[in-house]
Amino acid sequence: MDTTFGDLLDGAWTHLGGATMHAHPQLGGDITAVAKDACRSLTARLARCAEDFARADDIAQPIHEASRLLIRLGGHTSAAAAAHPLALHLRAASTSWGAAGDMLATHFTRRGDAPRSDWAAVISDEQVRDGLLSEVADHTLALVAVMDRSGLTRDPDTQTACSLLRSSALRCASQSGDAVSLRAVPLNEPPWPPQPVPQEAQTPHDLSAGVIDGSDALRALCHRPQEFSPRQWQRTALAASVITDIAAKSLTQLTRRCYELNPDRQQALGKALQQATDVVQQANAEWKGVLQAWHGQVAAGPLSASVREQHLDHTAVRLGRLLYDNPTWTPARRDRAPLKAPAAIALCTADMVPMARAVLHAFEGLTVVAERDRQDVRRVLRVDTGQPGRGQLLAAYEQLGSPKARASLALSEAILLAAPAELRDELWQDIRILELRRNGTFDGSASARAATLHQLKTFIAGADGPESRLDLSTASRTAGATIPPAPTSSLRRSGGRFR
Repeated sequence: MDTTFGDLLDGAWTHLGGATMHAHPQLGGDITAVAKDACRSLTARLARCAEDFARADDIAQPIHEASRLLIRLGGHTSAAAAAHPLALHLRAASTSWGAAGDMLATHFTRRGDAPRSDWAAVISDEQVRDGLLSEVADHTLALVAVMDRSGLTRDPDTQTACSLLRSSALRCASQSGDAVSLRAVPLNEPPWPPQPVPQEAQTPHDLSAGVIDGSDALRALCHRPQEFSPRQWQRTALAASVITDIAAKSLTQLTRRCYELNPDRQQALGKALQQATDVVQQANAEWKGVLQAWHGQVAAGPLSASVREQHLDHTAVRLGRLLYDNPTWTPARRDRAPLKAPAAIALCTADMVPMARAVLHAFEGLTVVAERDRQDVRRVLRVDTGQPGRGQLLAAYEQLGSPKARASLALSEAILLAAPAELRDELWQDIRILELRRNGTFDGSASARAATLHQLKTFIAGADGPESRLDLSTASRTAGATIPPAPTSSLRRSGGRFR
């Protein structure tokens, strides 16, 4: 399982709870000295997160000042004191927060002036920053309670430090933000090549999870330095054409099933699926246009599959196995199979969720790939003016930049409509993070994204009604809305997916 920021927060809370159990005023001088040093380390790391990632000097400053007051006086420390449970738990909580800060730092350059992944947009979101400050403040106040219980406050410097840690700014920040999206932030590390696709049948949920993992890997790779050749760009266009073709056919089958279950053609779910289908088909035509533009311009020969190509291939295979009536389907001619009947894909609307989520994540991942390739190809062709078919290639890649947010919005609505009520909050968090990761880069401003999230969140409450429906024609144009608070239910992210 991939470690997330939330896992590290849980570890810190567990150790602060352990420290509270072992804190009492009769501790020896050696033990209190070691505990004081551990408190200094923990406050320094809490202040770092507030300062570096939330840009909250009013929160960081009193914690920094308290940390400087908690410097331990010199002297020998016994092994028994160092091994006391209070000191061990406090040091472990400090280690958890140090690792949490390091994890957030992996999403930015060393100077913090540019993102190294699209999770940087999540971390920088105002509500997510508020969630981080809430966690910092809550842990700080819990630490003050430990120091009070352990008798550390008999020391004048520690008394002053505790007064700083009880500042009004910290009390106001405590429990005032939402940390659900923050908890999902993973370590930004180079994606590994995908594991072989199982040769036996997998459940729709497992196939969907594999597509989501692959899409996350594709997005991460797009934020890392890579050198691609024309053959690799051509190969990417081929894989993207296959994926978008499968995605469009999948949405068509879901739409058919929707109308089989409810012949009323005005049904909201069917409308949302159809609108998403239209944009995905448009994306498929654009990728085919890129593939056609490369035709005849790249010499044939063996090509070793890059990590990106492997993830693209595996995404196509898993999407195909959701759609085609062959549990071991591949794009190879020998593995061809007819489409699954709509009823075989979904007995009821809730069964549509795995396929719809897989399509949404794959589509979002390809949008990031398209933007990366569009920028790279344009940069190369500006220099290589002698490239055959240069004008056609430039025109084809420009088409990849056409607006795509309508498809994601429609798919998000369809997922929330199809899902049972008890799953909507978790799915909303998944959708919210995808929207934040897009960060208005490709189409739409931050205010438009806020309006989209506002409408989707509001939509959850009324999704049980038969005529529940977002106005998709205006959602992308609305500006100035405020993102509503996200649900406070705990989410777990395992291998890139919410459970």
